[in-house]
Amino acid sequence: MNIEQELNTLVGKKVKGAFSESSKLSEAGLDSLDVMELAFDIEDHFKIQLPQMGSEMLSVTFGDLCGLVQEQLAAEPATRS
Repeated sequence: MNIEQELNTLVGKKVKGAFSESSKLSEAGLDSLDVMELAFDIEDHFKIQLPQMGSEMLSVTFGDLCGLVQEQLAAEPATRS
């Protein structure tokens, strides 16, 4: 599983322009509702539970998001099918 590539696809569905690993989600044009929907999409796709970050999620970079998903996947291997 290529987490970065899969996240790139999920984020790309919300972002209207280009983004990089160092792009903050807010800089990529996402608002708080977009970020909330993205978090649900990520949780559904990867079968994980992301930490509740609220508005802090807007300042997370794409690279940070990749790391967060990797951490959650490593922490919850028994709960995924």
